[in-house]
Amino acid sequence: MARSDTLRREIATLEDKKASHAKIIAAQGKVATAAREAARKKREAAARSKSASAIRSSLAAAEREEKKADAAEDKVAKARKDIATIDKTIASKTTSLRAAEGSERKAAENAQRNNDARRRREELSHARALANASSPSPVTRYVEVAPPVPERLRVLYLTSNPDATTNTVTSPDGTVVEQGTWLRVDQEVRQVKQGLRGSKYRDLVVVEHAPAATFGDLSAGLNDHRPHVVHFSGHADAFGVWMENDAGAPDGQDVNFTLLARLLGATDEPPRLVVLNACESLEGADDLLQTVPAVIGMSDTVDDTAAVVFARSFYAALASAQSVATAVEQAKVQMLAASMFDLDQADHSHLPTLRTRDDVDPATLVLVSPPAGS
Repeated sequence: MARSDTLRREIATLEDKKASHAKIIAAQGKVATAAREAARKKREAAARSKSASAIRSSLAAAEREEKKADAAEDKVAKARKDIATIDKTIASKTTSLRAAEGSERKAAENAQRNNDARRRREELSHARALANASSPSPVTRYVEVAPPVPERLRVLYLTSNPDATTNTVTSPDGTVVEQGTWLRVDQEVRQVKQGLRGSKYRDLVVVEHAPAATFGDLSAGLNDHRPHVVHFSGHADAFGVWMENDAGAPDGQDVNFTLLARLLGATDEPPRLVVLNACESLEGADDLLQTVPAVIGMSDTVDDTAAVVFARSFYAALASAQSVATAVEQAKVQMLAASMFDLDQADHSHLPTLRTRDDVDPATLVLVSPPAGS
C-alpha cells in the first residue's frame, strides 16, 4: 500500500473518532443541562418547605443532580480535549499526505520516464539486431587464457548512471529526504577499495576508476591501462549496457553486447574477465565469450545494496589469490549473510552468475599470482 493510501486511512479513522467525541459532547451536554435544572428545582423546593426532613431530602437530591452534572461536564471537557488533540494529528497527517502525494507523483513520473527510455533503448537495440542480421557477422577476437604471472592485476572499473533524477521532500517535522532514481556507484567503488585494503595481496591489485563512463572511455581505458578485468556497474538490459553519452546528452547511450564484445577484442591485450554488475546483464554472456574467456553477469534485477556487497566481496577474494569461481561463491555467501535473498528459497544462486568458455575451468582461473615464497 502506498504511503498516501495509509495516511488517508489514518485520517479517516481520526475523523470517525472525532465524530464519536462530538456525539459524547452533545449527549453529555444534555445530561449536564438536565441535571443542573433538576438541582435548581430541588433547591427551590427546599427553600419553600417548612419540614426539616423535606428540606434535607430536597438538598440531598439537589447534590446528587449537581454531581451528575459535574460528571457529565467532565466528560464534555475530556471529549473536547481529545478533539483538539485529534485536530492537531489530522493537520500533521494532512501535511504528510500532501508531501507523500507529491513524492509519489514525482516517482510515477520518474518511472514513466525510465520506462520510456527503456522502450527507446529496446527499439534501438531491435533495429540494430535487424541490421546485424542482414550484414556479415562481426569479427571478434578469441582470447586464449594465459597462466598468471607475478604482476599487478589491473581492473578497469567503469561506472555509469545516465538520466539520474532526484527530488527533495521536506517532512512536517523538518526532516529533509532526498528521493529519486540513481545508482550508488561511487559508494560501490569506495567499498571495493576498502575491501582490497584488507586483502592479503592488496598490493597486487590496482583499480582504475572511470566515473560517468562513456563508450569512448572504455576504448581509452583499454589502450591506457591494458586491464585484465573490465568491470561495468550501472544499468543494463537483455540487449546491452547503458553508458553515458559521449556528446553529453542526459539520456545516455545504449551499447549492445555485440559491439561491446568487438571493442573488448580490438586491443593487443584483451581482458581475461568481464564483470557486468547490472540488471539482466547475463544475457550478453554469449556475445562476450566470443572475445573474453570469462563473464560474470546478473540474470535478473539487482538492487544497489546487493551490487555493492557483491563487488566488495568478489574483489577482496580475488586479491587473496582465490580462483574466480571461489570469489563468486564467496560473494554469494556474503549476499546471503546480508539477507539479500530468502534463505529458505530452494534456489537463490541465480545472482550473480559466472559463465566461461568450454576450455576454461573457473575453479583454476586465478587472476592474482603472489610472488614465490609468499
